[in-house]
Parts: sequence; C-alpha cells; structure tokens
Amino acid sequence: MEHYRQHYNTQDDLPNQWAGHTFEQCTFQKLNLSQVLLAGANVIDCRFEQCNLSRAIVKNTQFNDVSFADCVLQGVDFGSCNTFGFHVDFQTCQLDQSLFVGRRLVKAKFVECSLKSVLFVRCDMTSVLFDRCDLELAKFDDNNLTQADFTTSFNIALDPDENRLKKAKFSLYSLPGLLTKYGLSIRE
Repeated sequence: MEHYRQHYNTQDDLPNQWAGHTFEQCTFQKLNLSQVLLAGANVIDCRFEQCNLSRAIVKNTQFNDVSFADCVLQGVDFGSCNTFGFHVDFQTCQLDQSLFVGRRLVKAKFVECSLKSVLFVRCDMTSVLFDRCDLELAKFDDNNLTQADFTTSFNIALDPDENRLKKAKFSLYSLPGLLTKYGLSIRE
C-alpha cells in the first residue's frame, strides 16, 4: 500500500501494518513507534519529529532522504536496512546503542545527538558532520572518515590506524581520544 504526503500525528492515524508499505513525503509527529515492524517498507523523503522508534525492526527497510528530529532511536540496527538510496540525517536525536554496519553515510548529519555506545563498522562516512554530539563509548572500526567533521563533538575515542581519517577535522580537545590506545597521559 502506498501513502503519499500524509501527516501522521496520532496513533489512530497510523496504518495497521507498516511492513512492505511505501511512505513518500510523509511527516510523522509525536508518535510512539517503539519496536514497530518496518521490515521491507520504503520510506522516501519523509520526516519524523518527536517520535520514539526505539528498537524498531528495519530489516530491508529503505530509508531514502529521511530526517529525524527530536527522536529516540535507541538500539536500531540501521545495518539491516536496504542499501539502495540509503540517506538519513539526525537532529537532537538519541541514537544510543544503535548499529551502523556497512552503511553509506556520505554527507549525513548528526546534529546535537547522543551517540553513546553506537557501533560504526565498515561505513563510508565521507564528509559526515558530527555537530555537538556525545560519542561516549561509540566504536569506530574500518570506516572511511575522510573529511568527516568532529570539531564540536565530545567524548571521541577512535583508533586512527583502524579508520581512514584523511582531512578529517577534530578540535584540539578531542586529540586525547585519538591516542587512547597508547595509554598516554596528556595534560594542558
């Protein structure tokens, strides 16, 4: 079933089933979608505002030009999404314990997000913006972080030997997080 230019702001408006449906240019506001089954859905050019999508099932879900604002997305496995057209942006979202494995995140924006214990593995994160994000215990392994911007983010700990960092941007205060594996004591 196709849903085009719909505005969903009460639980009563929502479709009974999401799996396999197509949502294009839709807006979702203030909805509790925790553990929703979105498997196989196509979500294209949509916006989620103040929604709870914690532990949503997104296996084979297509997220193409989807933005999330003021949302909770804890424990979402974005690595299981459909790779075709995958592009997402996040603003003031809580993504703690979510997974990004094998994702193409080129030019994605994470603005004022909590990314605690998030796993980024084998992602193309060229020109990604991490603006004022908390990256406490976030794990970066085998990613392309070329021209990624971390300058305003904090609690960064990543191994430069395990990620490509050519022309990536960091603040002076985040440098200790790039040297963690050496066990150095760095003072101002």
